[in-house]
Amino acid sequence: MVARRAPLDAWDMTAILVRSGREAAYLTAGLLTSILALTVWITCVTLSLTLAVFIIGLPIMLASAYVFRWAAEFDRQSVSLFLGRTVRGRYQDHRADTFLGRMAATFRDPQTWRDLSWLTVHSVVGFAFGVAAVSLVASVVGTAMLPAWYWAIPGGTDFVLWNVDSLPAAIAGALLAIPLAAVTIVLLRWMAWTEALIATALLGPRRLSVR
Repeated sequence: MVARRAPLDAWDMTAILVRSGREAAYLTAGLLTSILALTVWITCVTLSLTLAVFIIGLPIMLASAYVFRWAAEFDRQSVSLFLGRTVRGRYQDHRADTFLGRMAATFRDPQTWRDLSWLTVHSVVGFAFGVAAVSLVASVVGTAMLPAWYWAIPGGTDFVLWNVDSLPAAIAGALLAIPLAAVTIVLLRWMAWTEALIATALLGPRRLSVR
């Protein structure tokens, strides 16, 4: 006789929480690297455009391409850990006999421009997704722990549509952590895999399958 399996057993829930934890960690790492990306691309592009008319602007432009590559490598490592497989950039050979030849080889390489495109996109998308992920997780934890901290605010705390100033009200409010957690799990998954899809397309094109 085969025992019937419950619709959602403890192992399933643990697996979901572990997966969501990985997704939240990936998005949080993306929040940090998005700040680096914003700093790098704005600084390098500004310096390159400002000094392009001077001779010193040429080595700065070349150096910027390598800084783009260095900054993008942080996100290659991050998305590789998230996906469980290596994501590598497809760089062409930048070697040349002359400085101008090396510049030409560097800026003819599509991966150089994909690195810049990633840093630009990631500075916006990665930051937005990272802030959203941290806020959602903090909201779930704060809601679930409402009975433990509501009393610390004089006069209670305004929560959703009512004021929480007693233990029964706090317990009732804490129950809202369940639907909030469900929404958070769905949003974390969507944001993490959307960011991973963009990352693999720009940092090192690979076939991506959602697990």
